Amino acid sequence: MDPLDATSSVPRWVGPTALTVLGATLAATHGYHLWSESAASAASFFGSGFPMLLALAVAGGGPLLYRSRLDTAALTTTVVWGYIGGFVLGCISLLIAAHQALRGTPLHGSAYMVATTVTGGALVGTVTGRFDALNRQKADLISSLQEATTALSTATTTDEVSHRAVEIANDVLQIPLTGIWLYDERADALAPAAVTEPALEAFDEPPTYRPGEGLSWDAFESGRVERYDDLSTEDSRHNPETVIRSEIIVPLGETGVMNFGSTEPSRFDDLDETVAELLGTATEAALVRADREEMLRTQRRLLRRQNERLEEFTSVVSHDLRNPLSVARGRTELAREDHTDAETHLDAATAALDDMESLIQDLLALAKQGQTVGETERVSAEAIAGDARRNLGTIGATFEIEEFELDADPDRLRQLLENLFGNAAVHADDEPAVRLGPLPDGAGFFVEDDGPGIDLDARDRIFDIGYTDHEDGTGFGLSIVRRIADAHGWSVRATESGSGGARFEFRFDGTGAESST
Repeated sequence: MDPLDATSSVPRWVGPTALTVLGATLAATHGYHLWSESAASAASFFGSGFPMLLALAVAGGGPLLYRSRLDTAALTTTVVWGYIGGFVLGCISLLIAAHQALRGTPLHGSAYMVATTVTGGALVGTVTGRFDALNRQKADLISSLQEATTALSTATTTDEVSHRAVEIANDVLQIPLTGIWLYDERADALAPAAVTEPALEAFDEPPTYRPGEGLSWDAFESGRVERYDDLSTEDSRHNPETVIRSEIIVPLGETGVMNFGSTEPSRFDDLDETVAELLGTATEAALVRADREEMLRTQRRLLRRQNERLEEFTSVVSHDLRNPLSVARGRTELAREDHTDAETHLDAATAALDDMESLIQDLLALAKQGQTVGETERVSAEAIAGDARRNLGTIGATFEIEEFELDADPDRLRQLLENLFGNAAVHADDEPAVRLGPLPDGAGFFVEDDGPGIDLDARDRIFDIGYTDHEDGTGFGLSIVRRIADAHGWSVRATESGSGGARFEFRFDGTGAESST
């Protein structure tokens, strides 16, 4: 449970009402005393007028406390302090009055003296209680914040850290309009990483801040915590399309900024700024750690892939290249020994060397396509497919290309389409019809044909290096396709087209299996 929502058996309105009743009663007592004075004088002012003003201050403290940000328990504690202060000083004044009466010199107007001391005690007790309640609430808030931020240490990604941090701001700090913007070095901008649901309602779409745009970029660039108590719609630095009227912006070092907003002017005080900065510091440390761990995971994943490729290359060199090399060597020796049939042996040796050259070219292509794609650009699928068809030359196939755009490396996407188009042409008995288009949900694309298709039991193996069901194939074509898809972060799966041919589906979000039944 949130400590700011501390439960109390007393409803919130009871304490302020009790304080107002106490102050009003005392004010009425002093007013009656002042009215009963025969003539106005300095003595009557200090004896009744000034205490009445103090009593009115106590009465006015009730509504002020009710509208304050003190939680119910702290508010009740403050009122109790006021009653205790009035009771203690009232008891002391009663003891003094009783003492004087026993000595035979009773005090003049002892009842009004008691009322005056009760008034002073109630006012001092209320002020002291509020100070004590604020300190306790501050200590509880910081303690709860420290407990909550331990959850950041278990987050393993920057996305998870960002979402947990805004949840803490919403749940613990009771600041619902909170968001984190992380710096995107490639775009040179602060992009939204996590925004609370109430904050999303304040924006049509969370903005992206670029150099010189908005208060968030100013804070990010300066590295200083900024608090704005009254953001008017006329302020050129403030986005007038939002309902935010006060804001705290906490820079997160070089990682970004964390924004705390409110629809009310002057919503935040020094305590809010302090705890916001504490949460920002913890979030920055967690983001740096998570980013470092993500980099390490990426490096380990790349190293594992490199080791796998090294093992694959070793297998190809030791087996697939050794076979044609042995054929070439053997045929060359036969040509030396059998001059009458030398031309036949040399032709066979040449064919074996051609096979080796094809294998080596495919190996080099495979090594290149295994590299992660860096920069991508928006490209036309129709234009890239046209380049792929021209590079293949004259092949026995017809093409139906739907125009759509995607983010990709143009050269490597062209290589992917070349391999798939060539694969369709090689495996078809007649001229196949090849079709390229976007997936129905727009989250990927497909390449399909109306050829013989892929056997169900082979769909799990067609992307393996060296697998081929064609006598002239090297077994690298579809392996390269998978490598290119992996390098882009796409998934690929083989399935059946509507006409019974082969269909390859690529999804941009990386979901989906490599094969499908």
